[in-house]
Amino acid sequence: MKRTITWILVLAMVLAFSGCGMDAAEPAAPAEEKTETVQEATDTDSGEADAEADEEQETAEEGSGVGVNMVVNGDFSNGIENWGTYLNHGGSCDFREENEQAIVDIDKAGATDYGVQIFYDGFKLDQGGVYEFSFDIDTTLERDVEVRLQLNGGDYHAYFGQILTVKPGMEHYSFEFTMEEETDVAPRLCFNFGTPASVTALDPHVITLDNVAVILLDDSHVIKSEVVDLSKNVNLDQVGFLPDARKTAVIRSEGIDGTFTVKDTSGKEVYSGKLTGPVDAVNADEKVYRADFSDFKTPGEYTVCVSNGDESYPFKIGEDVYDDLLKDTFLMLYRQRCGMETEEKIAGEFAHPVCHDSEALIYGTDTYKDVSGGWHDAGDYGRYVVAGATTVEDLFLAYEDFPTLWDRDDIGIPESGNGIPDILDEAAYELKWMLKMQDEKTGGVYHKVTCREFPEFVMPQEETEELVIAAVSNTATGDFAAVMAKASDLYADIDPAFAKTALDAAKKAYAYLEEHKSAPSYKNPEEITTGEYPDGQYKDEMYWAAVELYRLTGEEKYKQYAEELLDLYILHGFGWDKMGSYGNIAYLRMDEAKQDPAFREKILTDIKKKADEYLQNAETDGYMVALGDNYCWGSNLSVCAYARQMLLAREAPGADQDAYEQAAYDQLSYILGQNATGYCFVTGYGGLSAQNPHHRPSVAVGKPMPGMVIGGPDGFGEDSYVKSVLADEPPAKCYADNAQSYSTNEVTIYWNSPFVYLLSAMMDTY
Repeated sequence: MKRTITWILVLAMVLAFSGCGMDAAEPAAPAEEKTETVQEATDTDSGEADAEADEEQETAEEGSGVGVNMVVNGDFSNGIENWGTYLNHGGSCDFREENEQAIVDIDKAGATDYGVQIFYDGFKLDQGGVYEFSFDIDTTLERDVEVRLQLNGGDYHAYFGQILTVKPGMEHYSFEFTMEEETDVAPRLCFNFGTPASVTALDPHVITLDNVAVILLDDSHVIKSEVVDLSKNVNLDQVGFLPDARKTAVIRSEGIDGTFTVKDTSGKEVYSGKLTGPVDAVNADEKVYRADFSDFKTPGEYTVCVSNGDESYPFKIGEDVYDDLLKDTFLMLYRQRCGMETEEKIAGEFAHPVCHDSEALIYGTDTYKDVSGGWHDAGDYGRYVVAGATTVEDLFLAYEDFPTLWDRDDIGIPESGNGIPDILDEAAYELKWMLKMQDEKTGGVYHKVTCREFPEFVMPQEETEELVIAAVSNTATGDFAAVMAKASDLYADIDPAFAKTALDAAKKAYAYLEEHKSAPSYKNPEEITTGEYPDGQYKDEMYWAAVELYRLTGEEKYKQYAEELLDLYILHGFGWDKMGSYGNIAYLRMDEAKQDPAFREKILTDIKKKADEYLQNAETDGYMVALGDNYCWGSNLSVCAYARQMLLAREAPGADQDAYEQAAYDQLSYILGQNATGYCFVTGYGGLSAQNPHHRPSVAVGKPMPGMVIGGPDGFGEDSYVKSVLADEPPAKCYADNAQSYSTNEVTIYWNSPFVYLLSAMMDTY
């Protein structure tokens, strides 16, 4: 297998996998995340050269022995493979190879020293190791540059850093340093070619790099770091099980006799059974066995054990086993509130004063607008309409479908006790921000509001750069129209004035879409490097909006658009980029008099077809997860979405309701620990959960905010940490509990909301 790490990030594809407004970087060491500008590598060399580079990379990866250059392609003989650029604060350059040297043709150096940065990832620095860092550099303009070997996350501090005054003419530099800090398995080497702090601006110029090397000179004092594997060989839902629910565990132990036992806290055996298997867990590269103890229903705390002594993390059985989990995953939204002071009694150490309350500049104009409020989207502090809309809709559907859980006013947010269900109060906080994001003149909806770049890992009130409102997009406008129409219905009796405002806004947004059907999809302008949420087509958003508006108003134009699409194909999806399932649900729940029976049957048939694919995946996968091969950025969203598709298919003719429900419960168990990583993917729950999420408040406080659903395994290797540390792992195990791993360990509101729905569904079903 080719092991050379090629830094080719196709931005639209990457963001489509995640749906996340991922970060870019920070002043101490930018170039962190999804929206970083990365130079696409050229690959014009022969297979022989590739094989040679592969061999060199293997040598570097396998311990970086004394005398080995850990910088693969440091001489640029293989183009600029393995190298990348990070551009920020207005920096721009052309990064290329000429005559086996790296050419950095700087047009604009940007407003900071890291406005233009050339970087290399994919090596290791051992504590106590003595290293040589060397390179050749030439410039057409005398200037200061900063060279760094640094932490690639958190505060991005330097293990070694030097500011050099470089002049025209190739010069060789060599530095020796000792790694004093703990071993870093995924640091970053970078050259900061932006504008130094002592300089106002730099003219365009060209920098040439060659012969970059990081070599271990002396390993006699290296302190070997001990890696403690906290995962188990017996994996199950670490939170627990409802008494009448399906109860399973997946075992990957060796040397076992084919039986398992359930033991209570005293070690007494209370249940025993036979394992089934082995079953292939292809995407985990394992053969596993399954334990099923669904008929054991006695409340209590237990572990599952096998004959060689391996056992699971403790779990509980009980009617209330998920109560705290449901509350915490819902309260995550309150803890992510923007533009207000959050309360310590609810948010604990993550409480913060008012943040992001200044007026924001509408990009490309000199106009400012109040867009305060809403939820911080993810591990950063941006607010994105497409992400907010799907989150709100998940809350609405949970409220409609599970009233015994959500028709309550005592969950513990500031609005509790006002006579309105708390879930609608929380949704309204986001909706009122979304209303501010609509352009009053045209009805179009601005895509997002963020600063121009991502902040450091600070608390929200410490991000004080100017807020910028990005352009209107059709996807944001369609989502807005749909969720506002739904809100108008749900709040009609609770707050008639708000309901009318929402309906008027929805109609105006839909009218904008009708007039701008040829508008291009949203793309970040050069100056904005925050999450993009690109979506090449908006038919699913407009379909959802049309159905919601037809359902509410009965107006023919909405029906016509929806059924024109239904006549062509059925759209699916529960996520910011694919919204078809929300439209399907709205159509199926309309008054029967408004439905076309043929379209209803077509929708249900297609829903069942998709659900059966997911059911087949779950039944044949060793860990009973429905993902198939789709271990993408934000894979836990897909896990929830596939479970919801199966639950939706219960309405279809000929549906095997029990099979769908059991498989949906398996997806819940997967997220809560029945997976190949052994992690419960909700912070603060289970015996092993993420302690280092890519989440600014969590990094700033020094502990994870509870109740956050993390992204989960990403087999595409889409961040530097995963590429460096997990390059050889199978997709189902490509997860790292490290704040640097934004593609596997970030959080976002629209990963929490589908989990809230799925958990509610299982609590309601069982």
